[in-house]
Amino acid sequence: MVRVVAHIDKGHFNTNTVRGIGGKIVYEFKLIDAVVIDIPANAVGKLAKLDGVTKVEYDHMAQVYRGGPPWAVEPVQPAQTIPWGIERVKAPETWSITDGSSNGVIEVAVLDTGADWDHPDIAANIVWGVSTIGGVVSTDPADWYDGNGHGTHVIGTIAALNNDIGVVGVAPNVEIYAIKVLDDRGSGAYTDIAIGIEQALLGPDGILDKDGDGIVVGDPDDDAAEVISMSLGGPSDDQYLHDMIIQAYNYGVVIVAASGNEAADQPSYPAIYPEVIAVGATDSSDAIAYFSNLQPEVSAPGVDVLSTYPDDTYESLSGTSMATPHVSGVVALIQAAYYNKYGKVLPVGTFDDMGTNTVRGILHSTADDLGDAGWDIYYGYGIVRADLAVQAAIG
Repeated sequence: MVRVVAHIDKGHFNTNTVRGIGGKIVYEFKLIDAVVIDIPANAVGKLAKLDGVTKVEYDHMAQVYRGGPPWAVEPVQPAQTIPWGIERVKAPETWSITDGSSNGVIEVAVLDTGADWDHPDIAANIVWGVSTIGGVVSTDPADWYDGNGHGTHVIGTIAALNNDIGVVGVAPNVEIYAIKVLDDRGSGAYTDIAIGIEQALLGPDGILDKDGDGIVVGDPDDDAAEVISMSLGGPSDDQYLHDMIIQAYNYGVVIVAASGNEAADQPSYPAIYPEVIAVGATDSSDAIAYFSNLQPEVSAPGVDVLSTYPDDTYESLSGTSMATPHVSGVVALIQAAYYNKYGKVLPVGTFDDMGTNTVRGILHSTADDLGDAGWDIYYGYGIVRADLAVQAAIG
């Protein structure tokens, strides 16, 4: 059996015809016209010819962007330290204005390997968890527990609590959705990622627009995530994944993804999509990490980043995976500050924005512009600055 995605015309597609050629429907997307199907390899051609099927794509795999093995394990709860990356993006300077709290309106969905949901430095900020592994949506905590460590590390950089132990995140009071789309080896199917994005939009109540007002993101009556953080990527361009990202972007979700660790001349998928903010990695001397893919949109600390890890520990990891949550956290601060002042969130914006009326414009215009003036292939628009970004957001 192989796993494929069939793009469909819902008015002409009959699920019984899939069973008739030996296939099994694993998941029916709610927000795009597509279904995930397990089918014998020799029947894929027949599937493509079924009435109502407009296109068939094979599933592909993505992986985490962590460079090298973990190190610097802390076996006991140490006194709190502020990791160098949190200091570098000047997050502490914003906490007198906003620490990410917003009366439950601003949520960051972390699509990763899950979470150590009872880690004392992040547990209070994880308000929902779900797994989409294998195309099965499950909220059983055992299913979205992080047996890898990567997801817990990413969550800590975004939202570790400002307490007296361990570390502190960029936005230490923002709410987190832990969505497990990668297995405990750190790899996962594109279909599971697409389902994870859909789950981030539907939220814990499973309803896209509960009050029917057409506003999903930044609406206190709805529970869609305002930010989606993806420290993952792969080499393949699959239309259904891009379709789901376009849906999230059109609803107003800010989507942030790792540019990749291959030292390639462009970001991987999904970071390369125009709707997504691709993040490159820098070290503590502001140099571009040797592994970081070129042409990011912005950059952030991604070398020797200390954060939370399973079994109530802490570890230092490197990768564009570690840079990404710094940006996701800054976006959360921007949206929380703006919402708390104006009662709504800022629009996402585009790659070319330089004003202060969109999230991306604020990130670009307030970043530390290193390298060539303006955008360049190494730093993008520069290293993000939480302090300047929040000030720009609230005017």
